[in-house]
Amino acid sequence: MRVFLAVSARPHRQEALIGAVRRAEEAAGAAFPASPARVRGFSWARAGVHVLAWSNEPGWEPRIGPGGITVTSGHHPGEPGPGPAYTQPGCFALLRADEHGLTASTSIAPADPVYVAETPDLVVVGNRALLVRLAAHGAVRYDVAALQSIARQGYFLSEETPFEGVRALPPASFLEAGDRLRVTTEPLTAGRGRTGFAKVAERMLSAVSPLRGQEPVRVTLTGGRDSRLIAALLHGAGIPFRASTSGFDDHPDVVVARRVAAALGVEHEVTRPVTQAGDLSVLHPADRVQHVLRVCEGMLSAYENITADAPYSDVPRLGGHNGEILRGGYLSAMEETTPEAVRKRTQTLFLANRALFTEAANAHAEDLAWTSTGIHVPDHLYVRFRVGRWHAAARAAMLRQGTPVQPFLDNRVVAAALSLDPGVRRSERLVHRLIKTFAPPLAGVPLEGGDWRFRTEGVLARWRRRAERRLSGKAAKPFNWRAEPGPELAEELARTITSCDRLGEIVRMEKVPALFDGGRLVKPAFVWQLYTVATLLGTDLTVPAAAARGRVTVPTKRPIMTS
Repeated sequence: MRVFLAVSARPHRQEALIGAVRRAEEAAGAAFPASPARVRGFSWARAGVHVLAWSNEPGWEPRIGPGGITVTSGHHPGEPGPGPAYTQPGCFALLRADEHGLTASTSIAPADPVYVAETPDLVVVGNRALLVRLAAHGAVRYDVAALQSIARQGYFLSEETPFEGVRALPPASFLEAGDRLRVTTEPLTAGRGRTGFAKVAERMLSAVSPLRGQEPVRVTLTGGRDSRLIAALLHGAGIPFRASTSGFDDHPDVVVARRVAAALGVEHEVTRPVTQAGDLSVLHPADRVQHVLRVCEGMLSAYENITADAPYSDVPRLGGHNGEILRGGYLSAMEETTPEAVRKRTQTLFLANRALFTEAANAHAEDLAWTSTGIHVPDHLYVRFRVGRWHAAARAAMLRQGTPVQPFLDNRVVAAALSLDPGVRRSERLVHRLIKTFAPPLAGVPLEGGDWRFRTEGVLARWRRRAERRLSGKAAKPFNWRAEPGPELAEELARTITSCDRLGEIVRMEKVPALFDGGRLVKPAFVWQLYTVATLLGTDLTVPAAAARGRVTVPTKRPIMTS
């Protein structure tokens, strides 16, 4: 993982710059979510500009030369070229500084974020929002109005952050800070192309070609479409890999992933959940939420699972994260693509659980909500917010252990995908054809959770699916401990939520008790989102977390879902 911060001072504001750098150096331990023993720091300065960087990657250093300093975070093959990040291969954030000032840029799918804060004396730019806030302002102040998005949806649907005065750069943005701050953003493509398979295939192969000749890479494999495409891609490119899946042996992901690995003749490892006397062993919610808050800086709900801290490994890791980009983004989960369907999907994103929020919180969400009903809207919402905010927050945890290689997020792949009509991608013909081309042995391996969309879409197919559901009855859902944590842990969640007075600025607190039904949560993800915000508002992220509560057991019913 690499953390960077740059401070650019207005003319004759050198004293303010010195103070900002001192505050950043003091806060580095809180802002870098890894063991301090594994973190090294770097510093570079010229008149009016100062850059700090930290990393736990053995052997890595920022590129410093006579012309200035270049720092990247994320994945890019080789050294970055002269242009902005979004014009180059890979998925990364790019910072440059010299005696004239500093520039920073994001990728088309900005999984590696850049945050900015501006004061009368300074422009502060970095890839950790807490660090930017502390360097610019010297103390943490939470933006409660902005946190309605975390409480409502579990991630940001804007460029807001939990910290007042700190914002994220949008996709494909270029920032310049010299005499004044300028940010330019390239618009995302609203694709109209009906063909483009060859270009996408070529660019995906190019994205993984630097992995040739290395030791076997690691692939997280599930039963779905996207991780299967990654496995097929590596197979087609002749790159050896090992596969791993998390879950019990009878979980559908494990069953199907095992078949995928067998069809390709690759090693497959299963990591089983921790159990104690037959019950599931999990982190106490208080520990879980603190871990998520400090790694993801309050930008992701504790409902989500993120990876733990561990020594950095340079073995490349791949998985199916964000493969929906090749399937139309949020369109991939929509049965219809009419303007009315797009409007409803957009409203669901921005104004979920409306009745549970205050008028002020709903007005804030309405101000952020997109109003266009074009078919490209769910596509662009996915790239900008699901990748740029949800995945960017979760990716911080991954980067501590190693830099993932994500072909779906490579600038060249994303550009080729977005040039195609989103409705064409939504049909899944593109992904299906890519898998058959890269790995013919996978053609007969079934998907977990349903067939390919192009085989099941249409009025007749929808009618047939509804009839089948009526005849077969509703399938039992796997046990999810976060939805049924038991009375003791549910009480922990309820107590934290109801004791947070500031949460009442955005949430109708009188409606919270109805979200609990003994040891079962009525709206599980929403409860965890409220728990996350309530804990954040009572937490000082600049001081160490309280002593760990340890692991607890949750009585389970099989089958168990742990993801």
